[in-house]
Amino acid sequence: MHNLLKQRVVIIDVRKLISFGKGSYIVSMPKGWVEKNNLKKGDLISVSDDGVELVLSAGQQEKKPDSKEASIDAKGKSLGILKSEIVSSYLNGYDTITILLESGSKEVPRIKEIIRNLSGLEIMEQTSTRITAKNLINVNDISIANIIRRMDIITRAMMEDCILCCRGECNYDSIVNRDTDVNRLFFLGYRVIKNAMKNPRIAKSLGLNVWQLHNDSHIILRLEKIADRQKRIARYVCTSSLDRATLAQLDRVHTDISESYNEVMKAYYTNDRQVSFLIEDSHKDRTSACDRILEEYSHECGSRKRKPEYTGLVAVAKIVENLKATAAEIRLAARMVMCCE
Repeated sequence: MHNLLKQRVVIIDVRKLISFGKGSYIVSMPKGWVEKNNLKKGDLISVSDDGVELVLSAGQQEKKPDSKEASIDAKGKSLGILKSEIVSSYLNGYDTITILLESGSKEVPRIKEIIRNLSGLEIMEQTSTRITAKNLINVNDISIANIIRRMDIITRAMMEDCILCCRGECNYDSIVNRDTDVNRLFFLGYRVIKNAMKNPRIAKSLGLNVWQLHNDSHIILRLEKIADRQKRIARYVCTSSLDRATLAQLDRVHTDISESYNEVMKAYYTNDRQVSFLIEDSHKDRTSACDRILEEYSHECGSRKRKPEYTGLVAVAKIVENLKATAAEIRLAARMVMCCE
């Protein structure tokens, strides 16, 4: 699989050299390259000569792109649909987002909360019928590596606190708040990555190629999903009355999964493919351990046949489901490391 990923198709566009005047020659530029770099007649192009090859680069000075504006009509829409439209506009690079409201709408506080959870988006104007938010962040100044590290630190802390829930030391509200922070970073990261993929100049300023952008987009998605799973696990642990033996089993399995998470992120930062191989190989052991917890608890509930035990069974099933999903996301992150070299 690795060798296949390294293969790529190189398309060579042959152009004819044309004499121009007495001492110059010209070559026509590919239209697709000119449009992709937002160039026009009169723009400067850098020429690098190493004796054998000429490397042409779009002008050194970054041109400010046209500001994109989106208008969203909130009338008659559920808050969920409205949130999706606002987030979609943000991820697609719109700098100004205007939400048109019905006069006296009761959803205004929730809409403002959605906007506040999108990094760089600030409310600039609010009336009884509209809210206008503008993006104040320059994507060229954002480091994807820093976003990943911040998401990693927060997710790691969430996982540690989630494990403490099994030991009776749960701070669920803190876990929920940090999940919101991870979501905010996730949306910002995707906005930056998408802009960089569409604009070679931005990618160059970030020092990233297309494969690195693709890889980073998958990693921030894995981190967001892992953080979300920790929030759900903590909720089920805190709202159920599980016995100490079951909590101890969940503690051990979750700790093992947490250690594999730490290992895969270390491997990601150091491009250590050997560690990713080990995580891939041991994935079945972690999922089997999760299944054993559910099987043992189900057997106990079946023998007792009392309602409280069945209520606990639902909680254990949900916790196990999210533990396995966490392990699966870690495995996917390991597979991304496998493809790095």
